[in-house]
Formats: sequence, C-alpha cells, structure tokens
Amino acid sequence: MKEITSWKEDYKRFEEANTEVLAISVDHIYSHNVFAAALGTLPYPLLADWHKKVTKKFAVLNEEDGTAIRSCFVIDQEGIVQFSNHTFDANEKLQYEEVFKACESCGKGE
Repeated sequence: MKEITSWKEDYKRFEEANTEVLAISVDHIYSHNVFAAALGTLPYPLLADWHKKVTKKFAVLNEEDGTAIRSCFVIDQEGIVQFSNHTFDANEKLQYEEVFKACESCGKGE
C-alpha cells in the first residue's frame, strides 16, 4: 500500500516528466474499488490483472501463491522497457528516485 500512496503523493513529478502511472495488481477489480475508495481518489488507474497475463509477461508472478512480486517498470512511448526493478521496496527512497530519473529521461524527447 505504501507504493500506491507514495506515487499519489508524488504524482506531480510524473506529470512534470510527461509520464503516466499505471498500478497493476492481481487482485480482483472489486477489491481495487474498495481499496481505492479507502485511499480517496487516485490520480492514476489501478488495474486488475485477474488472469495474471501481465504479471506473467513481465516475469513478476509468484507462481507458488499467485501473487505479484513488487516491481516497477518504466516503459517509453515506443513500448520499450527502459527501467525495471523486480525487487521494489517502498521503504527505499533511492528506489523511488531511480524511477523518477528514468521517467525524466523518457520524457526528454517531447
């Protein structure tokens, strides 16, 4: 949950870098609706990967328990992954800064 609220708090930085945030979880959309309502409105979509297609494609599905591994990706406008962190830790401020740096690099061509 810390990831969701941190991205919400820093959303202006994403806008300044001309980037979009998509939060994806393997939880059902109904769970997301309850979760989002508890947080107040989010400035970005919270998507449900109920069938686990995205998490499998990005190799971040924990097959043992069917959960997604906490991860973060920056994908440029051509659909190329420019940054990935498959062990994202919301308590590590440096990891957030790495994401913002990657976003800023992708947005420079605008």
